Amino acid sequence: MSRELSPDYDVEVYLNGENVLTQHISAAAASQTFSVYRKANDVAGTNDIRVVKRGKGVVYFSSSLDYYTGEDDVAARGSADLNLTREYFRLSVVEDGYKLKWKTEPLSGEIHSGDMLVVRLKLNGSKARHVMIEDPIPAGAEQVESVGNLNLDYTTGRDWTDWYSSREFRDNRTVFFLDYFDGKATFQYAMRVQIPGQFRVAPARAELMYRATTQSNTASGKLAFLERSRTNRQDAENAKVRRDV
Repeated sequence: MSRELSPDYDVEVYLNGENVLTQHISAAAASQTFSVYRKANDVAGTNDIRVVKRGKGVVYFSSSLDYYTGEDDVAARGSADLNLTREYFRLSVVEDGYKLKWKTEPLSGEIHSGDMLVVRLKLNGSKARHVMIEDPIPAGAEQVESVGNLNLDYTTGRDWTDWYSSREFRDNRTVFFLDYFDGKATFQYAMRVQIPGQFRVAPARAELMYRATTQSNTASGKLAFLERSRTNRQDAENAKVRRDV
C-alpha cells in the first residue's frame, strides 16, 4: 500500500549538496510549504535540489525560486526574447479651432497635484503566448480610466494603446494580460497626481506567464510631486470653464 493519505516519514531537502531542511511529515500535516532563504552568493543560475524520504508514505513536491534585491536603484534587464521599456508623459489639453483635444508631451518641469500623466510601456521580443506586464505606480498617484469624455483604453483613436486581453488597475500597480504577443506592442494608461512628496517607483516587469524564466524589467525611477499653488489651481479652474463652454 502507498499510504499516501496517511504519511509517516521524515523528509530531507538538499540544495546544491547542503542539507537545508529536515522535517517529519504526518497525516496531521500532510500538505506543507517550506521556504529556504539564501543570499545571492549561495545560489546560482542552475541549482540542484534533492529530496530524500525516510519512512512510509508518498512524497509529492514542487519548487520555485524567487529573487529579491535590496538595492535602491535597479537596472533595466531584458533580452532579444523579451524587452520592456517605460516612459512618462504629460497629458494636456490643447485648442484645435473650436474643439479641445488631449495630447501627450514629454514630461518636463514641475509636477503638481492634479496633473495628469501618461505611462507608456513598450514591449519588444519574440512572438509568444500569455504575457503579463506589471507596472507599479508612484504612491502619490492614482490610475484613471477616462478624462472628460475621452476613454483611455485601446478603443480610443489611433496611437493610444495596442490591444490587450485584460487590464487591471490595482491599488499599487497596473497589470496588462496578453493572450498573444506578436513581437511588438505599446501600452499606455493615465494616472492623476494626488499627494505631494518624493516617491521611488519600482521597475515595471514583463514575463511569459507559463515560462517565467523569460522576463524583462525596466529600471527603477524617482518622481517628485509638488503641492498645486493657488495660481495653478486658478488656471485649472479656467481651463475647466473653457472645456464646459
